[in-house]
Amino acid sequence: MKNVFWCAVGLLGALQALAGDPVGFRFETNHADALYKLGEEAVYTVTATNGAGERITSGVVHARLDNYGPKIQLERDVDLAKENPFVVRGKLDEPGFLRLSMSGKGIGKNNSRWGVGYEPTRIVAGGEVPADFDQFWADAQAQLEATVPLDPRMELDPEHSKGAFDYYRVSFATYGGTRVWGFLSIPKDRSKAPFPVTCEVCSAGEGKWTIAMPGRPDRIRFYFTVHTFEPPRTLAEVAPRHAQMREELKAKYGVGHYASAGIAVSREDYYFYRTILGINRAFNWLWQQDYVDRKHFDYAGGSQGGAFGWCLCGLNKHITSAVLRVPAMSDTRGFLAGRQSGWPGIIEAQPPALRDAAIKNAAYFDGASFATRITCPIRVTVGFIDNTCSPSSVYATFNRLVSKDKAILNAIGKGHGGQTREFDEIARQWQESR
Repeated sequence: MKNVFWCAVGLLGALQALAGDPVGFRFETNHADALYKLGEEAVYTVTATNGAGERITSGVVHARLDNYGPKIQLERDVDLAKENPFVVRGKLDEPGFLRLSMSGKGIGKNNSRWGVGYEPTRIVAGGEVPADFDQFWADAQAQLEATVPLDPRMELDPEHSKGAFDYYRVSFATYGGTRVWGFLSIPKDRSKAPFPVTCEVCSAGEGKWTIAMPGRPDRIRFYFTVHTFEPPRTLAEVAPRHAQMREELKAKYGVGHYASAGIAVSREDYYFYRTILGINRAFNWLWQQDYVDRKHFDYAGGSQGGAFGWCLCGLNKHITSAVLRVPAMSDTRGFLAGRQSGWPGIIEAQPPALRDAAIKNAAYFDGASFATRITCPIRVTVGFIDNTCSPSSVYATFNRLVSKDKAILNAIGKGHGGQTREFDEIARQWQESR
């Protein structure tokens, strides 16, 4: 049964000025759930405030209304000495999201926008699923299994194994003579086995999540990075390794960011190709272990980890449920429909001369392609003011899901980088109580 969770924050949405940002905003819309019918007018009432939450009586701010893309409906300067609060009106005649963004002196990037949806369950993805999509991935998996031994390696980490679980650094062989790297924690009291499993791929960036993970005493955790190099032992080593990787990718593909590198050359050259295949076969390996509860072999990931959720849940039928938090690589061809594509803007990141090739290859890594193959129960969170993984891209992909048990949690007034945490927790509790 299909379910859609409409989770609102109330009629008045407040984004106060953050530390160091003199100007913040309170947003009020005429629909409490921030959802509208096509052609219906959305009315934003905006109050500019200072760091103490008090109404500002001077200064000028710039208001822009767009569709999370190039379709700009309105741009105007607002003299706060003359109008504060002030009103902005707009509407959409096609399914999508309408974003109000504020800019100007002293305005921080995290407290300056509000988004509403127009019949988002009708948003159509920007590209079709390739006719040979299933064959391509089936052949890729078969060739890998036939030519590259799995070679699983586990190294016990004594420092992290002093508590209720054993903690391992792990790696598995994959395409191109490389390995996928990650971490595995298993509860020490094996008399309570088999244990439920949470599989995850890390979010993007150079944070501490790329070198370690928290274990749990009650379930197995299986956590992967996405890079070709072994996770460093200390946080100080992360930035230099990433910098070296960027230089190598820039020299080879003309694109320095790993998440967009190689896509214009071939499907096999795309940076995530070998990672998807390697992690998928690592999941198969874990599923075969006798300490695993195969009825609770779950996936949970956010942003980049959500992107891998689309891919892995589409490929791996061992996964029994999924929680994807503001997932990236959603509707990677959304720009073809006049909207912002999901992170990393895989096609837009290419030099113009390479974009046609990228469009063709990106279809095989688009969450909206994999969604048509996902049948496990799934929950997705979406931030209505997420500039990284735009709500239109997430909904376009969610709408493609064929699972009979799917739901989306609307985080109104929430963006990226952990801002949807309360909604993510709802989804986690659903998953672990199944």
